[in-house]
Amino acid sequence: MVVVGGGYTGMTAAARLAQRGRSVALLEKHELGWGASSRNGGMVHPGFKVGPADLLKRYGDQGRQLYQASVDAFALLEETITTDRIECDYARTGHLHLAYKPRDMEQLEAEARVLAEEWGISARILDRDALAAEIASPVYHGGLLYERSGGLHPAKYFAGLARLAFDRGAHLHDRTPAVALARRRQGGFTVETPRGAIAARDVLLATNGYSDGLVPSIRRRIIPIGSYIIATEPLSDDRARSAIPNRRMLFDSKNFLYYWRLSSDNRMLFGGRASFAPTTIAKARDWLYAAMVRVHPQLAGIMVEHAWGGNVGFTFDRLPHIGRTEGITYALGYCGTGVAMSTYFGQLAADWIAGGEVPGCWQRPFPGLPLYRETPWFLPAVGWYYAALDRL
Repeated sequence: MVVVGGGYTGMTAAARLAQRGRSVALLEKHELGWGASSRNGGMVHPGFKVGPADLLKRYGDQGRQLYQASVDAFALLEETITTDRIECDYARTGHLHLAYKPRDMEQLEAEARVLAEEWGISARILDRDALAAEIASPVYHGGLLYERSGGLHPAKYFAGLARLAFDRGAHLHDRTPAVALARRRQGGFTVETPRGAIAARDVLLATNGYSDGLVPSIRRRIIPIGSYIIATEPLSDDRARSAIPNRRMLFDSKNFLYYWRLSSDNRMLFGGRASFAPTTIAKARDWLYAAMVRVHPQLAGIMVEHAWGGNVGFTFDRLPHIGRTEGITYALGYCGTGVAMSTYFGQLAADWIAGGEVPGCWQRPFPGLPLYRETPWFLPAVGWYYAALDRL
């Protein structure tokens, strides 16, 4: 069994398959956990880029099952942390979805009703006055508060998953890219690497925003989009409380959204993207700092000590996908909401490879775009469109 991709999905799958007695070789092009699995904002919550009401509108009962799967994914992550004793600074903080425009409150109110009616999930609407107890910012008009969510240190969580996989006997190979993949006449696959070839009965592709041409039909369906984060110097307790009194995780309703939270050592972690055009870490750092100060004027003058970025793997329907193409299993496309879902997909993919079944809600077409191969030539125009919507 070969797993291509050494992030949350691949590592969870490797650990589970090794536990089942399968011989597993995991291949990672860079260092283990090099991509979004160690560089994300550490936000863990149910849901997708597509909201729950739109899931029901698009897919009916399958949409209901999809959202429930995201709830199950959140529960799985919490169970994994507890059962396997992963020290990753996890805290059940709750999160706020913030209304950037007054009319965005109507959508948040509708979402609260749908969550209560369809899934029995309590999410509380906060008007502008009530919001002041949760976030000291002049920017937002209200929000939707979910208690069932949390934050973690993404690299520490990944290290815990890697330890599980290693302890269970998986063979973990960093700096070992899979450069070619071919079917064998006698069944299975040959996976070529610079260090030699591996014969495998099964292959799992778990490369998300760093998918390359190894499986061209999948590469054409994944859109790599850059996302960036800054981390400030540690804040005093008083200043941290002045910004986010209850230490919630926060993100807003813009298309080019901001997402931010306090780390366990009181740094403000503030992330987002200004456009879909390529940029540098230095430019992203300066833009994010200015955005952070607009949202939290009380943080003006605070030093930024770290800045980084990486790719998020988007899909054309803004939902993750698990499936098979030419006998190769794939699990990817988290669209920026992948900490819990990638853990869930890793387990689901492993169980499927071991002979289990995939729920029907995941057996959906994986859309692509004509003429899209390697370079997402359409992103500048799409970015301009979404930026214009945010300004209206």
